[in-house]
Amino acid sequence: MSETTDLVLETAADTLRFDPRSGALTSLRRKKVPDQEFITGPQVPALVIQYLDPQRQFRQWHSGQAEHTRIEKVGDEVRLSYGRIAGHALDAELRVQGGADQRFSRWTLRLTNHTGLLITDVQFPMVVSPYKLGGAPGSEAVLWPLNAGSLIQAPQPQNLAADCPHVWQMLPENGDVIHYPGLIFAQFMAYYNDRAGIFLGCQDAEGRIKLIRPVHREPGLRLGLAHVGDWPTQGERQLEYEVVLGSFEGDWHAAAGLYRDWSHQQPWARQPLHQRRDVPGWLLDSPPHIILRIQGELDFGPTLPNEQFLPYPKMIPLLDQLALRLQAPLVPVIMSWERPGPWIYPDCFPPAGGETTLKEFCTQARQRGWHVGTFCNGTRWVVGHFWSGYDGRDFFAARNGERSVCRTHEGAMWKEGWDASWRPSYACCLAVPQTLDLANDFVRRVAGMGLDWIQFLDQNVGCATFPCFAADHGHPPVPGQWMTHQMQRLVADFHALRDRELNAGDSARHLAFSVECPVNEFFLPDFAVCDVRVIPPGHRGHGGGFVPLYHFLYHEFILIQGGFGSAPEPYHLPIRNAYNLVIGQIPGAVMKGDGQLLNLDTMNWAPWEPQVGSEEDAVEMLRRATALRRGPARDFLVYGRMLAPTAAAGIQTVRWQHGGHDNQLPALFHAAWQAPGGRFGLVLANWTTEEQAVQLTEPRLGPAATLHLSAAEQEAEDLTLTDQPLTLRLPPLSCALLETTTR
Repeated sequence: MSETTDLVLETAADTLRFDPRSGALTSLRRKKVPDQEFITGPQVPALVIQYLDPQRQFRQWHSGQAEHTRIEKVGDEVRLSYGRIAGHALDAELRVQGGADQRFSRWTLRLTNHTGLLITDVQFPMVVSPYKLGGAPGSEAVLWPLNAGSLIQAPQPQNLAADCPHVWQMLPENGDVIHYPGLIFAQFMAYYNDRAGIFLGCQDAEGRIKLIRPVHREPGLRLGLAHVGDWPTQGERQLEYEVVLGSFEGDWHAAAGLYRDWSHQQPWARQPLHQRRDVPGWLLDSPPHIILRIQGELDFGPTLPNEQFLPYPKMIPLLDQLALRLQAPLVPVIMSWERPGPWIYPDCFPPAGGETTLKEFCTQARQRGWHVGTFCNGTRWVVGHFWSGYDGRDFFAARNGERSVCRTHEGAMWKEGWDASWRPSYACCLAVPQTLDLANDFVRRVAGMGLDWIQFLDQNVGCATFPCFAADHGHPPVPGQWMTHQMQRLVADFHALRDRELNAGDSARHLAFSVECPVNEFFLPDFAVCDVRVIPPGHRGHGGGFVPLYHFLYHEFILIQGGFGSAPEPYHLPIRNAYNLVIGQIPGAVMKGDGQLLNLDTMNWAPWEPQVGSEEDAVEMLRRATALRRGPARDFLVYGRMLAPTAAAGIQTVRWQHGGHDNQLPALFHAAWQAPGGRFGLVLANWTTEEQAVQLTEPRLGPAATLHLSAAEQEAEDLTLTDQPLTLRLPPLSCALLETTTR
């Protein structure tokens, strides 16, 4: 073989080619779609190594700088060896395993470092694809497990970050949660069009830190993957897990299905929700989550206590009226209650309105079968609040708060950025005992006030540990797996508190712990519920691109509540709770001081006036969705697994203008589900005030089905199915379950 001929590696599905001089991946084609190329060419190195130099500045080396390079194919394996990279005592060996019996190519790495330098991350494989894959124009899409799931359709360079060294550096300006395990909740990405796609994933069951994101790298789009931390300064490391790369056919559900096949074999998926015994029965009963803001109406605004809600028992009559209309128990979730001003931690007690009246409120709620919850602040230290006038610098200094703060690579305190214009704060390091002590003291006190539902990790979104480069915190001086281990310590403390409360004799109660945004997969078994803020199909507010990837992967393992979320006005709440229902979330809403529900398009807060839309429609949609979820759809929407959607036709698109915005959304939402035991079901919701029809073609239902309708009344009807499409008609503001009938 001449040195200019690519090395060819085959798997069961794909043909891969490697540059024989550099080792770069030059081609990946699916055998069933051989004319579609997924790789732009040999312009990239095989791997990139980022490190901190003696002055603690980020630097990069790459495989193209090796003094000695050996590229060879041995059997079904391509071996890439790079010696003395950049002229230093740094060697890397890549292995790419193929074979006719392999679904994916499997990539491994051994790195030998005798430079003494701190390696922060190693980036491989380097997978760069063209923006146009050759199918239908604009059919390309990138699937990214960010937040609950992000689908970047028809991506262009301006939609992505540039693939520069800065984007792979853990810095305050890059955020402190956008890593795995964290707001990146799973370890894969996919890129596809209407013909085929490629899938890149890590098979790591130990929660090692990674940066996973699509970026622009000339001349195409890179599925970027950086393996962060745990690299020796003197010695050798064989990466403990494999990276898999391969093609598939289908949309994002097909890609997610590939990942689910592996993920559901891992420790975090050992116990589905219907087998878990640590989740409170009162929460499994799907009480609507009703959110109440105790001080102010907005984060960016005045913080005066809301007299309509204080003292706390004043909320009981408002909630009683809503519970009566919904015919369901509630989870009232109080927020912004901290004494010096909303969202201040740890100098937050006693709560606004007083601890005694909060305890009284919790007692009265529990007497009604309700359970009170709260969102908190996570492992941060807030040192000021510009709207309330709070100045916490003396408190911070007196308690030596500085010793708990995460450090940047240069040793500076890690300042939080996203809310610095109204609430300056620092991210705190979970390896410092003081951080753990503050967190545990806070949670014990909140539980002691009578709250049963606690979202302490409200700023550690996704159950993320903040990164830290400190040399004196008892962890390695770069981010790495120590972050996961420290979060495990905190979670174990929460478990211990939950168990003590559960075994407290006559005063026993079952606590529920929650996380803001989806709990990353590694910590999935450790929490009862999480907070996902939906963006319904067709709605471009708040960024768009939302797909229920998390629900597709992990709904059967954890409860998801939808008290917050986005949907257009003036039908915000009917739309949002219709969509909450079909994708398996507990419906909910924000309550204003007059007892009405906030019906404005916001991910969390909005001014209470003016009142928008129909309160009657909002409550009725919430009632009917709750009734279906708590009733005939319980096995599917509480315990079930989301499946790829059904073939549906004839769904009307509703178009309207409001507040200068053009809106167009489907009149009816639907999703497919599988209950434990295998029963198949379709859940549908009509958020409009008119009857809506849909034609369904769904062989998974079989020859007979039962239709459960939740409208003004609850109804059930047995149906005989044929090969012809089934037409269903849903009344206004109604929802339905169509499930396989077992005979």
